[in-house]
Amino acid sequence: MKLDRRFLLRGTCQGALAVMGLPFLDCFLDNKGQALAATGKRIPTRFNTFFYGLGLTKSLWVPKGAGRNYETTEQLKPLEAFKQKMNVFSGSRVMIDDNPNFQHWSGVGASATGMSPSKNGQFDSKTIDQTIADVISRGARFKSIAAACAGDPKQSYSSLGGPNNLPAEASPLSLYTRLFGSGFQDPSRTDWKPNPEIMLQQSVLSVVAEDRKRVTQRLGASDQARLDQYFTSVRESEQQIAAELKRPDIEAKVEIPTAPEEMTVNSALPNMRKVLPLMARLGALALATDQTRVFNLSISEPGSQMFVPGDPLGYHQSTHEEPLDPVLAYQPRVARYNVYSMELFAAFLKELDAIQEGDGTLLDHSLVYGFTDVAFAKIHALDGIPVLIAGSASGRMKTGHHIVGEGSPVSRVGLTVQKAMGLSVDSWGGGSMETKSPYTELMA
Repeated sequence: MKLDRRFLLRGTCQGALAVMGLPFLDCFLDNKGQALAATGKRIPTRFNTFFYGLGLTKSLWVPKGAGRNYETTEQLKPLEAFKQKMNVFSGSRVMIDDNPNFQHWSGVGASATGMSPSKNGQFDSKTIDQTIADVISRGARFKSIAAACAGDPKQSYSSLGGPNNLPAEASPLSLYTRLFGSGFQDPSRTDWKPNPEIMLQQSVLSVVAEDRKRVTQRLGASDQARLDQYFTSVRESEQQIAAELKRPDIEAKVEIPTAPEEMTVNSALPNMRKVLPLMARLGALALATDQTRVFNLSISEPGSQMFVPGDPLGYHQSTHEEPLDPVLAYQPRVARYNVYSMELFAAFLKELDAIQEGDGTLLDHSLVYGFTDVAFAKIHALDGIPVLIAGSASGRMKTGHHIVGEGSPVSRVGLTVQKAMGLSVDSWGGGSMETKSPYTELMA
């Protein structure tokens, strides 16, 4: 088969020609665990991430005591209602090996991939949410969804690796439109039936399947890799179409609201306090109706630009310019911003916990991975980086614990998370952070 830049995959669909283009290739050039509801329905276990910038203040967030009897600290107080549904990890460390400490990025990359990033702003491998989505999202309409509460689609920490970051929805309206706009059918409706337009899309993809197979047999290694990446996205489209043709078997009783109005979305705290609960609620509804099983929510970029109107410095600048109080031995203004981040995290968990599902709540049938970019922001420290996990992953993870890492790589938390989500994985991470040691004391 001869390939050139004008080559198209062809087939026939309902008597008409169906075609699909190819990406640009070198050869164009010259030379497990699901809970059961009382009704017997299976409830999928979901995975969520929550990203917030600039860490926490060590003296105000690290609990005294380990295990289940730890004292709630000042900066964890906003999360007190979820104490028995959470695990707090202190003493986790990011090892950078021979890579630079990319300010506000090394901690992000390491927490999300288990390895120190070699390039600023890029992940060296697929992020943890995508690794988990590969396993748990089969049958859902979307493999994963990301949302950015500060209004920047680049504030997504979900990636296929390298420059392939997955953009976030940057407003409640865009998130609503993605989830509940064209193509959505409410599974709770008694008159649910497959959408004829979706059925036609499925037919078009099916009729070019044989042509796709023949194309891959004539390509070099680099083109095969490129085409495989391209067809991965096509397969995900096919899976989405298949999901849209099957009525989701859901347990939660929820109502889909009308579309939200346009609203101001930026890093101002008063606006974020309005935007986040709405985005969190939409994400929770998407999980409950099986539109997706992986939802990623961020409130900032690394090096958060969150600000309170009237504050001349804002969060990030305060971490560098505010001196340590000589009596308190910490930065009071920065500490207040730390608390704001935890209040927003609590607002996210509240929306997940508000949806009753089977023998518990959506939060109980989820696992939420809360991570940040630094430990002590003033010096971009990576020792003692905080990690917060909420939800029990449908009973697979014990909760209510404070785990003292004592300098363990942050990848141990990520490996524990993946095991709790039912992945068959014995190790995770790379370089000095590669680990085969999950926190087994948390595994139910």
